[in-house]
Amino acid sequence: MEFEEVCALRKSVRSYTKEPVSEEDRKTLLAAALQASVGKHNDKGYVIVSVTDQDVLNTLTREGAEKAGRPHLIFEAPLLFLICRTKDAVDYMEGFDAGIIAEHIHLKATDLGLGSIILFGFIHHLPPDAEYLKMLHLPQGITPLLGVAVGHSPLAGERRKADRHFGIIER
Repeated sequence: MEFEEVCALRKSVRSYTKEPVSEEDRKTLLAAALQASVGKHNDKGYVIVSVTDQDVLNTLTREGAEKAGRPHLIFEAPLLFLICRTKDAVDYMEGFDAGIIAEHIHLKATDLGLGSIILFGFIHHLPPDAEYLKMLHLPQGITPLLGVAVGHSPLAGERRKADRHFGIIER
């Protein structure tokens, strides 16, 4: 798919089928994430966690409903990537870097005909000792910054609304 087409189709998808994402597509999405540039070439600052374990995803959904009052935190997507910081992340760059990694996943998902959405809220609405995090057995010092939910969706091939009207200043 041409880049312009990917950009026209890229949107936040909040509705997924039960069909799992193939292992090949999951690996392709991870490869796209690994192509993201991060500030100061600080690859040691980030870890990407790929979650397909339905028990973990269900626990996250349950905790979202119980503790955050938001029952559809990941919109029942069958695949969740967590972009996590390590102790080596540069504090003032972590949000910027995580956003670039997430957007690489988001764009590649679109290119593969999958739906996706970048998620920030559940990480901050749930406590750092949330059950879903315990189930992941993350090493100490690994902390989620952003998530990207991915799955098959009937909405994936639809163009995004042409509603972007950023101001542009040319000198």
